[in-house]
Amino acid sequence: MAAEKRPSTEGLIDNMSPRESNSTELQELPKYEVAEAPAEIHPKEKLITSFWIFVNTLTTIGLVFLSKRTFSDEQLSRCQLIVVAWHFTATGLVLFISTRGPFRAFKPVRLNPWEMLPVCAFFVGYVVLGNLSLTYNEIGFYQLSKVMTTPTVVLINFLLFRKIVTRWMLASIIATCLGVSLTINQTTGPALHGIIIATTAFCSTALYQIWIGKKIEDFSVSPPQLLLNQAPLSVLMLIPFIPFIDKFPDLAEVPSDKLYSAFLSGIMASLYNLSQFLIIGRTSALTFNIVSHIKSILILSFGWYSEGKILSPTDWLGVLLALGGGWVYSHLAMRAKQQRL
Repeated sequence: MAAEKRPSTEGLIDNMSPRESNSTELQELPKYEVAEAPAEIHPKEKLITSFWIFVNTLTTIGLVFLSKRTFSDEQLSRCQLIVVAWHFTATGLVLFISTRGPFRAFKPVRLNPWEMLPVCAFFVGYVVLGNLSLTYNEIGFYQLSKVMTTPTVVLINFLLFRKIVTRWMLASIIATCLGVSLTINQTTGPALHGIIIATTAFCSTALYQIWIGKKIEDFSVSPPQLLLNQAPLSVLMLIPFIPFIDKFPDLAEVPSDKLYSAFLSGIMASLYNLSQFLIIGRTSALTFNIVSHIKSILILSFGWYSEGKILSPTDWLGVLLALGGGWVYSHLAMRAKQQRL
């Protein structure tokens, strides 16, 4: 039996069968009506991300040990502001270059210098105090004390802004504080001034992080855009204080390896800042947070190995509580943030 004929779009008789007609019509459907599978991340992109994670890990470890080596020299230990100014200068140069072709990692913006002054003051404070902590403390305690930044941020947010956390977050914070306290006597010995400097260092870091979070929202910029404006102004802010606080070294008497360490520490600082922004931009803050905890474990391991330290059961318990509590809190905080989005 002949197939039923139907009028075509031009008023002519179409002798195509219904099956053939449907097949043709389906092929003519617009592509956007066809469900597409989610695109997979290209292996090249995964390789680039892995490379920057490696760079960030390497530069973090290198920065800690190079800075420790630099400040182990008696003369360079009295040049804290000069070394910090060099770090800021190198960071600003690397960030500026990264905005140019062929990199173009982010788009630079120009912010009002007067509005940036309070941010730069916090920036200078936390970096200088962090270097002092590294100068007067062992690497192990220096790294563990940095873990206390998160509990301090939570405490300041509660006292100033009445921001509260869940009971599980609070439990992880208590575990972190307990873990750090267990390592204090074993790691720092009688150096009370080292504990005081470390405490002021992570408190200033917490204040800086809170202030930066607010200013990023106020200025509607990304962290690298803000840092590119911070770095040059921070150098200018440091210069007037250098003659009164630092003691200029006699470079002829400073060992060459210590000078090389000071130079390379600035390069490491700039690459660390740049890789940090690229990792967060290409993945997420949670990924960077996990990488940070892995770096803490590596720094602690290398630090104690270089110092010939043998960990006691109390040390092991303290480290596990400090790092584990920090990791749990970060995971819970990121999950809560994703649920709010």
